[in-house]
Amino acid sequence: MKLLSLSPALKNMALYGSSIVLMKGVSLFMLPYIANHISQHELGRLELLSTFAMILSVILGLSLHEALYRFAGAEQDPHQKRRITGEIFTLTMIVGAIALPIIWLFSPFISEWKPEYADTIELELLLMPLAFEGMVAVVLASFRMREKAKLFFYLTTGRALLQAALTVIVLYQGYGVTAILFAGFISAALQVVVLVYLQSKQNKKVRGTGYLFNKEMAALCIPYCLPLMASGLVAFGLNGFERWILAENTSFSDLALYAVALKFALALTLLMQPFCMWWMPKRFDYLQSRGEKITAKMTQSSLVLLCGLTVLVCYLAPVLIEWLMPESYQQAKNIAVALIIVSAIKELNELINLGALAEKQTKKLLWINTLATGLGMIAILVLTPIYGMSGVIISLILAQTMRVILTFILSQSAHPLPYSLGKLSVLLLITSVSIALSLSSFSVGIQLMMAALCTTSVVIFASQLQLITLPKNEQGEKCL
Repeated sequence: MKLLSLSPALKNMALYGSSIVLMKGVSLFMLPYIANHISQHELGRLELLSTFAMILSVILGLSLHEALYRFAGAEQDPHQKRRITGEIFTLTMIVGAIALPIIWLFSPFISEWKPEYADTIELELLLMPLAFEGMVAVVLASFRMREKAKLFFYLTTGRALLQAALTVIVLYQGYGVTAILFAGFISAALQVVVLVYLQSKQNKKVRGTGYLFNKEMAALCIPYCLPLMASGLVAFGLNGFERWILAENTSFSDLALYAVALKFALALTLLMQPFCMWWMPKRFDYLQSRGEKITAKMTQSSLVLLCGLTVLVCYLAPVLIEWLMPESYQQAKNIAVALIIVSAIKELNELINLGALAEKQTKKLLWINTLATGLGMIAILVLTPIYGMSGVIISLILAQTMRVILTFILSQSAHPLPYSLGKLSVLLLITSVSIALSLSSFSVGIQLMMAALCTTSVVIFASQLQLITLPKNEQGEKCL
C-alpha cells in the first residue's frame, strides 16, 4: 500500500498501459467470436472497411493532439494552458463540422463506386464518427497532460468494452457486418458526447465561454501538424495499403485469413508494450546521465526481450488459431508467423533509432520511412498480382528490413553506441532457427514444449553472451 501511495507516476503509467493494452487487445479477444458468427467473406470485407477508416482517421485527425503537446505542453501558466487547449479543441470541432456533411454527401458515391465493399449505410456508420477523431485525440491528450489517468482509462476502455458488448449482442441475435458497424458507431458517439461535455466545462474556466477560436493558434497548428499527418499517411503504406491490394488481387476470404493472422501477430506488440512504455521515455535520460555504454547494454537487453517474445508468440499463435478459430481459418497459422516476423522487425526499428532521435535527426528518419514505404508499396503492387498473399508478406519483410538497416546506419552515424554486434548476430541466428522450427507440423503438445524450450534457449544463450542487463534502482526510486 505504501508503494502505491508514494508512486502516483507508477499508478498513472499502469493505467495508461492497461488502457492501451485493453483497447488493442479487445479486437484480438473478440476475433474468434466474430469469426464464428459471420462468414469468412464478410470478415474480409469488415477488415477492408477498417483500413479505410484507418486512413481517414489520420487525415481528419490532422495530428492536432501533437499541436496540443507542442503549444500547451510548454506553458507553465495553468490558465494559459487551458486557453490553448480550448482553442485547439475548438479547431477540432470546426474540422468535424466541415467533415461530417462531406462524409454524409460522399458516402453514396463511394458505395456506388465499389458496391461490393460496402453499402451507403455501412459507410455512414463507419465514417461519421471519424469526423471528430481529432477532437477525441485532443481531449484524451489533455487528460494525459493534466494527469487524469483514471478518466483516460475509463473513457478509452469504456468505449472498447461497450463496443465489444454491443457486438456480442448483435451477433448473437443473428445480425452481420452492418450491426457490428452500428455497435462501433454507438460507442464512438457516446464517447464523443462525454468528451465534448467534459472539455466544454474546462473551456468555461477561460474568459467565461465554452468555445474559443484563435486565428493565430490555427495558423500555428496547421503548418506544424500537416507534416505529422503526412508521416501517418506514410506509415499507412506498410500497414493498410497492402490489404487494399490484396482484396483487389485475391478475395475477401483470403483477406480474412490475413486479418486473422494480423490480429494474432498483434500479441507481440501487446507483450512488448509494458517494457516499451517504461524504456522509450527513459532511454534519453539513460544516455545523458549514465552514458553510452549502459544505454547500449540496456538496448541490447530490450533486443533479447524482443527475440524471446517473438519466438514465444511464433509458437503460441498457431496453437491459439487451432484452438479458437473455425476450420476454414487454419491456413492462417503460417501467415501469422510471417506477420509476427514483420511486427518484430518494426519493434526492432523503434528500439535501435535512439541515436537518430537523440541528435534530433527526425527529418532524416522521415525520409527513411518514406523511402522504405515507397519501395514496399511498389513491391506489393508488383508481387501481389503474381504471388498473392506471399507477395505481400515478402514485400513487407523486405521494406521493414531495409528500414531497420537504414535507421541503424543513421543512428550510429549520428550518435554511435557500443553495441556487441557479434553477440547480437549470434542471438539473431538462434532466434531465426527457433522461428523456422515453429513452422514444422508439430502436435499441439509438442508445439507448447518447443515454445518453452526455444524461448528458454534464447534467454540462456543471451545470458551466456552477457547480453542481458537488469536496470539498477535509481536514487529517486529507492525510497519507494
